[in-house]
Amino acid sequence: MEEWKEPPRFLDSDPFVFSRRYAAEQGCDLAVPGAIGIGSLVCYTRLVEEFARREGRSVRLLTVPLDCSEDERRSEGEGDYPLWDGNPFVETIVNADLIDPQISENLSAEMDNFCQARHEIENLCAPYGLRPRALRGSLFLSREEMQWGLGQLSALKRPVVCLCPYGRSSSLPGSPWHLDRWIELVEALGGVAGLFQVGNESFEQKPLPVFTPKTTIRKIIALLWASDLYIGFDTGPSHIATALGKPAVVLWDAVRKAPLEEGKQAGFSIAHMSRWAYPQNRNLVILGEKEREVLDGCFEFVFETVASFKRTRP
Repeated sequence: MEEWKEPPRFLDSDPFVFSRRYAAEQGCDLAVPGAIGIGSLVCYTRLVEEFARREGRSVRLLTVPLDCSEDERRSEGEGDYPLWDGNPFVETIVNADLIDPQISENLSAEMDNFCQARHEIENLCAPYGLRPRALRGSLFLSREEMQWGLGQLSALKRPVVCLCPYGRSSSLPGSPWHLDRWIELVEALGGVAGLFQVGNESFEQKPLPVFTPKTTIRKIIALLWASDLYIGFDTGPSHIATALGKPAVVLWDAVRKAPLEEGKQAGFSIAHMSRWAYPQNRNLVILGEKEREVLDGCFEFVFETVASFKRTRP
């Protein structure tokens, strides 16, 4: 049997040619993929906001129910479109899977089919003649969800740090950042800040001695909204934290990241950092750590943020 290979990331067609065609055929303003990772879809939320603001109205959106990789799958009982829930810029969502399953495949294939010169959000907006007002996603919560998030974290010392030691590109067993560095981080910060962790503990559990609430995607958004800063691997919650304007340290394990990205397109791994790493975050690369440099970078970030937090309190 011939080995399956992922199709090339860059197609011969013009940017979003399928997306534009499907949107027009179904009477929608925009067509966006749904069978992609949470972090990728967060980037599309900015495109929708910018498009809606330019048009001066909410939009009709053609997409499919969220269908992420196994380490990011939607929780039972959660809606089909958790990242679009409560979004005032979306009037109607049309489910493309009910029209033709091939639509979803073609939309996902087009995700990177455009100029790679800028950040992912800028690249998504450019073919539509848009310049993003902010280089972050556009997520919304209800009053009840915000209150739930605040209530869950009410017993923790402020500032509250969200940890995410999980993700498809997280460090593998054998790396100090699989578990040991996280335990060191927790022990050092225990008296400085409140700590909790999010991630997919149903697939992988790391015994960190911190609050570990059971979550859905919407609950992760609420918890991150209610927290003060984020430390975690480059995964869905890191994009959510950035969308919510939280100071964030994002860890990039180069040994894990390079093979995952290079298999998509030759050269993609080196382009990934500039295209996906938000410049407002502190991005730390894990590679050949000798003197706990990455861990020290996390400490510095937290202590600087804590000092700022204390200065702004009455």
